[in-house]
Amino acid sequence: MALLIWLLRLLLSRRARSRFAARPVLGAALMLVLALAASFYVSFQYQMWRIDREFARQDAARRVTLAEAQTLGGVLMPVGARLTLAKEGALETYTEALFDSPVLAYGVRVSRIERYLHTDYDSKTYEEIRRYPHTIHLWGAGPQSVEGWQCDTSQKLRLRVEDPDGRPEFAECVLAVGNPIEGGTGTWPAGTEVLRMNGTVYTDGHREPANWMVRVHDPLGLPLAGLTLGRPTVYLDENHRLLTVSEAELACPLTLGEMRYPAGTQVKTAGYPLRQRFPSQSWVFSPVAPGHATRAGQPQPVNDGMSVVQAPDGAVLGVLSNEEAGVLRFARIIVNETDPQEPPVRCP
Repeated sequence: MALLIWLLRLLLSRRARSRFAARPVLGAALMLVLALAASFYVSFQYQMWRIDREFARQDAARRVTLAEAQTLGGVLMPVGARLTLAKEGALETYTEALFDSPVLAYGVRVSRIERYLHTDYDSKTYEEIRRYPHTIHLWGAGPQSVEGWQCDTSQKLRLRVEDPDGRPEFAECVLAVGNPIEGGTGTWPAGTEVLRMNGTVYTDGHREPANWMVRVHDPLGLPLAGLTLGRPTVYLDENHRLLTVSEAELACPLTLGEMRYPAGTQVKTAGYPLRQRFPSQSWVFSPVAPGHATRAGQPQPVNDGMSVVQAPDGAVLGVLSNEEAGVLRFARIIVNETDPQEPPVRCP
């Protein structure tokens, strides 16, 4: 910029030209220094322009609209499908597909597919061998039946691929209305998350045969296994029947046998390895400060840090520390002085 201003002054001003002629060597040296500095700037800007233009070209080349129908990644793509490719010119590497009208993909009518790809490389040459999806997200319109669940496909439905040649399997969705609670009353609230499980394996080799994990986010208490629970996370068998409650809160005050618990008490069923000491359907109640549990005929309350193990009929089987009962408490992280605490559970 300084060089351009100087040249303009020499062109337009006789006085400037006279001063330059009086000291031509000094003026030429300064002009050369400015020219060298300007050349670096111009070269840098030119290279940046070339890089931006190449990025724009590659981005445009990776966005393809199909002129004819064809099957890609196991899905029949119609004419007009809009694809975003991970690799230019390779339709099988698409990472996103958009459709003007819903198409059938993996048993679901979808308007959008999003794929996350894994790339295999040759261990010696580091050349790319192939790309394949490990996770697939689907979006559709409204409730659709997936493996016995009514999923709200207007929200993300996730599939997983366990191996390169494997078929995508249902992994997770958000439930729509109309999913009955097997063996109980009522339905799972809309907005509940359901995840396909392959069991849980512990470090000692023990395996829990859970097929589904269900996370309820609705703070309104849900009747479940004889209790009214707020935001429960539960495990189900293949037929959607309840196996265990891994975490929940009492939505309403509860009197069970000789124990009385306030709303907000943490509750779960006895998990492994606690079931080695107590029946599998035992409840574990853990008061949360400032609340506490009281026991008929006992002046000393059960405070935060302790847990009560009870049979479904109310018999008290033991009073343990939270550590003995396998009850974990996690610290809250406050960012910018904002507490992310969820709204309290509500009693119906």
